[in-house]
Amino acid sequence: MAVSDLLQTSPYLTCISAGDASPIVYAIDEREPTSPDVTPLDGAVFGVIGLARNVVWHTERAALDALQHAARAPVARRSLIELYGIQVVSNLVSRGWLQRPDELCTEYLLTTAQIEVTAHCNWGCRFCPVSVDRKPSATMPMPLFEEIIEKISPYDTIRYVTFHFYNEPTLDRFFDDRLAVLRKHGLLLRLFTNASRLTEDRIKALKGSGVLDQLVVNLPSLQKDEFRALTQSKTQAASLRNLDAAVEHGLPVGIAVNGGGEDVRHRLAELRERYEPQGVPVNATLTSDRAGTVDGRYNQAVRIEGPLRGCGWPVNHAHFSVSGDMFICCNDYYQRETFGNIRSGSVHEIMTSPAALLVRRRVFGVADAPADYLCRSCHDQLADFPLRQFRPLATFPVCELRRRQGAPRA
Repeated sequence: MAVSDLLQTSPYLTCISAGDASPIVYAIDEREPTSPDVTPLDGAVFGVIGLARNVVWHTERAALDALQHAARAPVARRSLIELYGIQVVSNLVSRGWLQRPDELCTEYLLTTAQIEVTAHCNWGCRFCPVSVDRKPSATMPMPLFEEIIEKISPYDTIRYVTFHFYNEPTLDRFFDDRLAVLRKHGLLLRLFTNASRLTEDRIKALKGSGVLDQLVVNLPSLQKDEFRALTQSKTQAASLRNLDAAVEHGLPVGIAVNGGGEDVRHRLAELRERYEPQGVPVNATLTSDRAGTVDGRYNQAVRIEGPLRGCGWPVNHAHFSVSGDMFICCNDYYQRETFGNIRSGSVHEIMTSPAALLVRRRVFGVADAPADYLCRSCHDQLADFPLRQFRPLATFPVCELRRRQGAPRA
């Protein structure tokens, strides 16, 4: 049967019954976790959350039945029409909710760009792969950085860029020059740093540049011995001094407390007691083992079998290595899953290349992922992952609506 005669439900769709709470949380590119407004329209039976992150409501139960029918595998267009009617099927196709198999996962919506400006960190945190296998130092040349910025700047959906990827961005000798490039192109920076090299000059450069969206400081503990044990570093005094200076200069500072288990609670409480009265939010991060890279107490022993369940990283976030490679996500410490280099074309050309398409198809369960695929060891793929941004119908069918309304099961 020709591909044009087959239809399948887009795996980017999350469907909800009218009256349900949002099953979707957006946290990676938001300062605070947020969810779509799921207040149903009058007469709505179910809603669909797609790349636009808002709910589109639908009044026909047959439309949801058709979407669930075609969620796991392609179905003949004629068969869907016979079961659900030509108007329902045509409407779903026009909305892009039912697609030809070759159209699946071709879309993307970039909201951030993560640029590895330097491959070096002066800490070796126990919860970071750097403590397990430190990489050789490297710095992204300015011409390559400028090319990346020029190529991402047309995307007005990109809210900010970052300079981190298991590194310390303030060690970068081109730090000030990069701020100037961002300012030239009107892009914001969310700077993640351990603050050890956040000198007075760096603080003034950030403030004067006008590009700083937020300064997020990794500060795991106020206790000197605990800090040293967690970070394998003796820079606590410098980090605290620089952090305090950033607050005094009025920079938009937030503190991230990394780690796991009970020890995070007391460290979080101490940091909040010290900094929240100054208007500095202090939050624990959702620490992971970086798809199995970190061993010991932080290893989560995740193993996903069968089709993968969808994830926002390869759809919403562009990752650039220090050499300009584009790769799957922030959990790919060794940058195993690359799909192009920015020197070879535009961002759109790379994001729509066969290699990039295969990555997204594997991540969303449309194509089989190899047994050793990175995502099979990642907590983002767990069915109960609390910050899930996509719930494809193939894995998360809307069954409650059927039970409430007494509709037959497909």
